Amino acid sequence: MSEDGSGPVPHGGRRPGVVAVARAAAVAPSTVSNVYNRPDSVSAELRERVLRAAAELGYGGADPAARSLRTGRTSALGVVLRERLAYSFDDPAAVRFLQGVSDAADPQQLALVIVPAHPEQGGASSPALHRAGVDGLLLYSLTHEDPLVAAALGRGLPTVVVDSPAPADLPGRRFDFVGIDEQRAAGAAVRHLLDLGHRDLAVLSLRLSATDPAGRADLETQARATASVARGRLAGTSAATASAGIAWGDVPVEQCQDSSVEHGRRGAHALLDRAPHSTALFAFSDPLALGARMAARERGLAVPEDLSVVGFDDSAGEAEGLTTVRQPLREKGRLATERLLAVLAGSRPEPAPLLPTELVVRGTTAPPRRGRPSPPG
Repeated sequence: MSEDGSGPVPHGGRRPGVVAVARAAAVAPSTVSNVYNRPDSVSAELRERVLRAAAELGYGGADPAARSLRTGRTSALGVVLRERLAYSFDDPAAVRFLQGVSDAADPQQLALVIVPAHPEQGGASSPALHRAGVDGLLLYSLTHEDPLVAAALGRGLPTVVVDSPAPADLPGRRFDFVGIDEQRAAGAAVRHLLDLGHRDLAVLSLRLSATDPAGRADLETQARATASVARGRLAGTSAATASAGIAWGDVPVEQCQDSSVEHGRRGAHALLDRAPHSTALFAFSDPLALGARMAARERGLAVPEDLSVVGFDDSAGEAEGLTTVRQPLREKGRLATERLLAVLAGSRPEPAPLLPTELVVRGTTAPPRRGRPSPPG
C-alpha cells in the first residue's frame, strides 16, 4: 500500500502518497489533501506547487476504493432502468430526466452510475445492480413485479422511485416517490379529442408489464397491467371515453415494446389494420406518436385531416408540431435527485406532491373530416 494506504503498489515499488507529495512540495499533508478534495480552499500558487510535485512523483490522488472504505461513501448515485443502456441516450424523455439528475448531482460533484437491464431478461435481475458501488438509487419507471425493484430495495440504500411503481403497488415498502397524475393527464388528452368531435379512437400504449410482448392489449391484458405509468394512462383514457358514452371495450389498444418511433410506426399500422375507421389516435409517448404519424402517411392518411394524433411528454420539440401532454421531465429528475440527497444527508422529507402536467395543442389534431376516404382494401 502507499504511505496513506490509498492504493496498490505498482511494479513492485511503493506508490508515492500524500506524505511524499507534502515533503516534495514543502507543505503539510493536509494541504495536499485539500488540493484534491477542497481545491477552492487553497491558493492557486499552492495548488500549482502541489500538483507539480505530485506529477513528478507519479501521484494521482487517493484511490477511490480505499477512500470509500474509510468514509463509507462512494460519492456516486445509481439510476436503475429496465432497458438497454442505449435507451438512456436515445429516448428523449429519458435524456431530459437524466439531465435533471445531473442538474442536482453536478454541484455536489457526484458520479452517476446507470444500471441497465434488458427487457428480454424477463424474470432475471441485473448483475450490474448488485455490483454497483453507489450511495443511493433512483428507480426509473419500473413495474412492481420487476426483480430489479426487489433487488434494489433489498440493498437497503436510500431509494427514490420515479413514475413507477407507485407506492400503492408496494404496500409496506419504504421509499420516496416522484411522479405525475397519469390518469388526469391522459384524461385531458382524450377529452381534447372528444371535444373536437372524435368518437372512433385508438390507443398506442407503452408496455403494460415487465414481460408483456408487443401486440393487441385486450381487456384481460389491461386488467393485468403492472406498469403504473401505462396503467394510469389507460385508466384516464377509459374514464374519459366512458363519460362520452363510448364503450371502452370498443376502443382498440396496441401495446408497444419500446418507446421509439419505429415501434410506434409498427404499432399504429397494427391498430389501423384492426380499426381502419379510427379518426384519432392517442399515443402514450411522443416517439410513439411520431411513429403513428409516419404510419398514417404511409397509408395515405393526412394528419390531422384524416387522423388526429396526440402524444405524451412534450419531448419531441416544437418543430414537430405535435399535440401532446407536457410534463416537467427535467424537473422530475432534479427533484428526485434532490430528495435522494436529502435522505443521504439525514433528513426525512415529506412526500412530494405530484408534478403538474399541461395539454399543449399544436398541429396534429383537428375535428374529424367528413367524407374521409375509405381505407385501402
